[in-house]
Amino acid sequence: MIPGLGPIAPSGIAFLALMSGLVLLAWSPRRDLFMQALALTGAVMAISWLGPRDLLAMLAFQIVPFIVVRRMWGNKQAAAGQTAVVVIALQIVLFLIFKRYAWFDVLGSISLPVSIIGISYILFRQIHLLIEAPYLGHLPFSAGRYMAFTLSPWTLIAGPIQRYDGFCKGLAEIGRPANDKLLAALHRTVTGLIKAFVLAPVLLPSADIGLLGHPSSNWLDFIIVLYSYPAYLYLNFSGYVDVVIGVARTCGFKTLPENFNHPYLARNVRDFWTCWHMSFGIWVRHYVFTPLSTALIRRAPAQLAGVMMAVTVMVTFYLVGVWHGTTLNFVAFGLMQGAGVVISAFFEQILRRFLGRQGLQALDKNKLFHGASIFITLNFTCLSFLLLENQPADLARAFQAFFIP
Repeated sequence: MIPGLGPIAPSGIAFLALMSGLVLLAWSPRRDLFMQALALTGAVMAISWLGPRDLLAMLAFQIVPFIVVRRMWGNKQAAAGQTAVVVIALQIVLFLIFKRYAWFDVLGSISLPVSIIGISYILFRQIHLLIEAPYLGHLPFSAGRYMAFTLSPWTLIAGPIQRYDGFCKGLAEIGRPANDKLLAALHRTVTGLIKAFVLAPVLLPSADIGLLGHPSSNWLDFIIVLYSYPAYLYLNFSGYVDVVIGVARTCGFKTLPENFNHPYLARNVRDFWTCWHMSFGIWVRHYVFTPLSTALIRRAPAQLAGVMMAVTVMVTFYLVGVWHGTTLNFVAFGLMQGAGVVISAFFEQILRRFLGRQGLQALDKNKLFHGASIFITLNFTCLSFLLLENQPADLARAFQAFFIP
C-alpha cells in the first residue's frame, strides 16, 4: 500500500490523474519516454494494492520469468527446451499457492496474507512470453518493456489479454490521435464509466439468490435474480474494458484487443465463448485447447477422435472455471460450461446427419430457430452464472423452492 493513497481503482481520482499523465506524455514531444512511464504507472497501481509481503511475492513472481525469457529471446534453438516448461510449471504452482484455492491449500493452517493484484493476467502474459520468446527476436525486449507489458495499467486488473507483438505495435503508434478518433475514444471512455460505475451497481443488490429464501418470493423474483447478475457482470466488465481501451486510444495506442461482441446474443455456448472475454478465449484456445486436442487425438484411435475432443473441452473448461475463482463453485461453473459446449456440438452433429449441410444452413437462417437458440443459450448462461457468487446452501434452497414440488 502507498501511505495516504490506498488502492488505485478505475473509479477513483488517482486513476484519472495517472491516465491523464499518460495522455499528456503521449501527446508531448517526449513521447519516447512513454514506455517507461507506462511501466512506472503500472508499478504504482500494483504497489497501491500491495502490502510488504505482497510486494515481495510480486517480485519473486516476476523476476524468474524475465531472466528465462531474456535468455531465450530470439533463440529458436531454445524453443524445444525444458527450461520454459519448468518455469511455467513453477509459476502455475506459485499462482495456485498465492491464490489460496480451496482445493489446493498446500500450506494448510499456515497464514499467507499475500494478494497480488492482477496475478492471473500477469501469469497469462508470462506464459505467452515463455512460449513465444524464441520467435520474437525481431522485437525489442528489455526489463522496462517486460514491466510495461506485464504490469500495464490498462490491462493489470481485468485485461484484456494482449500479445507482445501487438503491445510493441501499440507503443510504436503512441501520439495524439486524429480528432474523430479522439472523440470516439473519449466517448468510449465515458460510456464505459457509466456502464461500470453507474448502471452496474444498480443491478448488483438484486442479484443475491439469498433473497429467494423469503417465503413470499415468487417466480418474478427468481427471474429478477436470474438476469440481474449476468447484466451486472456484463456492464461492469465490459464497462471497465471500454474505459481502458478508450484511454489507450486517447494515447494513440490502438492495439488493445476487444473483449466483448454481444455475448448474450450467442446461439450456443461455443459461440458465447467467442463473444465473451474474447482475448481470454483466444489465449485458452491457443495455449490449452489446441495443443491438448492435437496431442490426445494424435495418440487415440481414429474412432475415438470425438471422445478425445469432448475430453479436451471438459479439461479446458475445468481450467476456465479454476481461473475464474478459488472455490469449487467456479469449478462447477467451468464444468457446466464445458458440458454445454459438448452438448451443443453433439446436437449440431445430429442435425447435420439428418438435415445435411444445406438443410442445417437453412435451419440456421430460420428466425424462429435462431431466436430459440439465443433464448436457450442465454438462460443456460444465466443459470451457470448463479454458481459464481452464491453460496451452495442458498442455491440449493432456491432450486428446491422453485423446481422441486
